[in-house]
Parts: sequence; structure tokens; C-alpha cells
Amino acid sequence: MNLVLFILICIIWSTTWAMIKIGVEETPIMLGLGLRFLIAGVLLFAITLLKKKKIVFNRRVNRLYLITGILTMAFSYYCTYFGTRFIPSGLSSILWTTLPLFVGIFSHLLLPGGKLSLLKFSSIIVAIVGTGLILSDQTLIFDHNLLVGSIVILFGVLISAWPNVYLKQHSDYDPLSLTCIAMFIAAGIHLIGATVTNEWDKMVWDAKNVGAILYLGIFGSAIAFYIYYTLLKRINVVKLSFVTLIVPIFATIVGWLVLDEPVTRNEIIGGLIILFCVFLYDWNKYKTLIKI
Repeated sequence: MNLVLFILICIIWSTTWAMIKIGVEETPIMLGLGLRFLIAGVLLFAITLLKKKKIVFNRRVNRLYLITGILTMAFSYYCTYFGTRFIPSGLSSILWTTLPLFVGIFSHLLLPGGKLSLLKFSSIIVAIVGTGLILSDQTLIFDHNLLVGSIVILFGVLISAWPNVYLKQHSDYDPLSLTCIAMFIAAGIHLIGATVTNEWDKMVWDAKNVGAILYLGIFGSAIAFYIYYTLLKRINVVKLSFVTLIVPIFATIVGWLVLDEPVTRNEIIGGLIILFCVFLYDWNKYKTLIKI
């Protein structure tokens, strides 16, 4: 059963990048994100009720809700959607694999026990080289939109990194409740923004766009996060972290097959370098798993 759930979450998160790309073509960003997070928040809230979990509200945990909702769910996802308008969905997923490396940098700066070893520091430096290789692609250099899209997504990853470190400093929280409330906060921010900027009138309400929002809200957010937290309790956290390495590969394949997105040599080489560095960054955990 755990293997089925693991495969399912890999499939879902590998396809969400293509669905984001499909959606942002005609769906205003704030409206699309607002509806996605509203749908996901309602479903996750229903799950908490079915599981008879109590959602706690106090000064400390409220701060966690706000930081996650505003920075991770609202601003970081906005950068991702904005950037994906201009670059292939597979490249978006590859750039997001740099998240653990940014988290490592913030951990080194902010956490007493988060100092980087030489191996981890080296993996971050080499990953930067891989990212630079992707950004140095001649297609990106000569296409201003592609370059801007890539940089905006990397900025979104950077925004998302600090909340991860902050959550490590305050680990006494329920992940399901945190995700649920954070999504409601992000939904509120985006829907207010969509209303102020009159995005409702700009939305094309056809099967493609509505279907993309429903898929991202139901499967890409609610179901995927519920499976993730279920597996987090059942299997080794290192095994689960392999999702980070698997998703970009299949997301790139999905973008190539479904959306006919080009894949350049620099993207392939740079992406493989980044994936290798993410693996190398947590080598001490992985070597235990594979019994080396």
C-alpha cells in the first residue's frame, strides 16, 4: 500500500507542472491560485474533521500559519505561476529542486545545529554551477522572457526556503492543520487581489482552465499533501525524500510529451547536476538507506 501511495504522489506532482502551464495561459494568476487553494483548503479541512483533529490557534502557531500562508503559499507560488508563463514546465520543476540547497544555506546562517559540512557546502556550490549552466543556455540569453521567468521562479524558491527553516525552529505543530490554514490564508490573499485587479472578468471559464484549477486544487494540493503526510508517518523520511529527485525527471518528460516543450542540452546537463547535488547534499542519509 505504501508503494502505491509513493507512486501516486510521484505521478500527481509530476503532472502538476504541466497543469500549471496549461492553466496560466488563460487563467489570471491570483484568481487561479486563490481558487486552487480555496478548494484544497476546504478538502483538507474536511479531512481534519473526519480524523477528528483539533486545529489549534494561539499566538505561536498563528505565526506559523501566517508565515507559511503568506510567504510559501501566496508569494512563492505566485512567483512560480508567473515564471511558468514564460518557461517550459519541466524547467520550472528542475529549478524548484534547488529548494533543499537554499534551505541548507538559511539553516547554516540561522540554526545553531545547522552548520554546513564541507560536502554540503560543495554540493551547493556545484548546484549553483548547474543552475548557471541552465541560465546560460543561448535560448535563455536571447529570449528575455525565458530568462526573467527562470529568475522569478528561483526567487520564489528563495522566498519559500526561509519558512522551512523557521518551521524547523518551531517543530511542535500539526502538519495537516498547518497546510490547511496556510492554504486558506493564501486563498484569501489571492482572491482579494484578484477582485481588486478585476481578474474575475479576465478569466476564460472553459473546460481546460476550470479543469486545471480543479486538478491542482484536488489532486495537486489536497490529495498530494494528505498522501505526503500519511507516508511521512509510515516510511523512512529519506525514502520519501526521493520524491524530490523523481518528480523533475518525469515532469520534464510530461512537458515534452503533452505540451511539446523543447528540452535543451544545457537544461538536461544542468538539471542532472542539480539533482546529483541534492542527492549529495543528503548523502549521509542516503548511504544508510542503500547500505554503503
